[in-house]
Amino acid sequence: MAKTKTKEKTDNIPLKYSDPLVAGPTDAEPNQLKVASKTDSEINKDDKDDFNQKYEEMRNNVSKKASQLFELWESEIPEADFEEAVPIDSLESSVGYSSLFRQLHHAYVERVAYYRSRGGGALSIEEARERAFHPCKDTEEAKKELNMMLNLPLESLSFVDLLKLHQFAPRVAERFWENVKQEGRLEFESGHLAANITFPVEYMKDLWNIARYLGVRESFIEQWQPAGGIEISLIDMLTQAYFQWQFWLKQTVKRSQTREREEDYRYTEWKNHQRAVNKVQGWADGYWLRPYVCEQEAIEHAVQMADRWNRIFMRTLRQLRDLRRYAPVTINNPNQVNIASEGGQQVNVTTVDER
Repeated sequence: MAKTKTKEKTDNIPLKYSDPLVAGPTDAEPNQLKVASKTDSEINKDDKDDFNQKYEEMRNNVSKKASQLFELWESEIPEADFEEAVPIDSLESSVGYSSLFRQLHHAYVERVAYYRSRGGGALSIEEARERAFHPCKDTEEAKKELNMMLNLPLESLSFVDLLKLHQFAPRVAERFWENVKQEGRLEFESGHLAANITFPVEYMKDLWNIARYLGVRESFIEQWQPAGGIEISLIDMLTQAYFQWQFWLKQTVKRSQTREREEDYRYTEWKNHQRAVNKVQGWADGYWLRPYVCEQEAIEHAVQMADRWNRIFMRTLRQLRDLRRYAPVTINNPNQVNIASEGGQQVNVTTVDER
């Protein structure tokens, strides 16, 4: 498999990062369509045909921007200068994009294994390989593949898509990969990565929840002024712990000072009746029933969780403080520095101008 020896600064290109089920115009070309990701179980035959037609139209209608990017990235280094056929697990492959090659290889093997399985049709090894991988054969097809990858949402792409482009134009594929990584870094630094983890379910990712999270995070950043990724990650941990503490504190107040939601008496009667029936028909042998959490235990659980997240918050804050407290001291352009010796006596250190 080909590998790249050099790695240069990437260009900023408008990659898509949005909900794959939402269709709309793309940044590359306003009139092109962003195709929604669907499965065969979710669409009927007519919808599937329409989906495939839109997919082919988007792929074949190569935008001017995609064509220019392809020509730029492909012409930076002559092809013979950065392609060598080496085993993927060899020591030689450790130079350049070896980790990316392993990801591409793993994705291809997984796709072939799927088509070999019963769920993928139980195809022969030759048929599975042909179905799993369709490498680009010429420049025109490679441009179509790049155009598709620029228009689809990033979360809809796979390493197999990148491998198709990499087989013919490895330099272009690697530059695209660098831009994808840059987009991932921007998501981390902007706080949206941590916000999506804090609110993992779609209904929780409303505008107000994300805005509140980012507002608290920006308040912490404004006060602390983090320098580098490590301190940014600690700020994210601090913000997440703060929100978890707020949630469990709210549960503590609810469970201790408000009325619980009770069952309807008719449902209770039905459940008691079914318990007698299930004891004969549905229950296995045993001598006790699974206990329910009583009111006192529910309150105590909420208090313990609030206290736990409060301690996590304070621990993270101490780590952030210690990271700066024990950092090496750097003095820029000193004229006079007072240094205390072991005995406590201060010694003046000054710089002498050379005449």
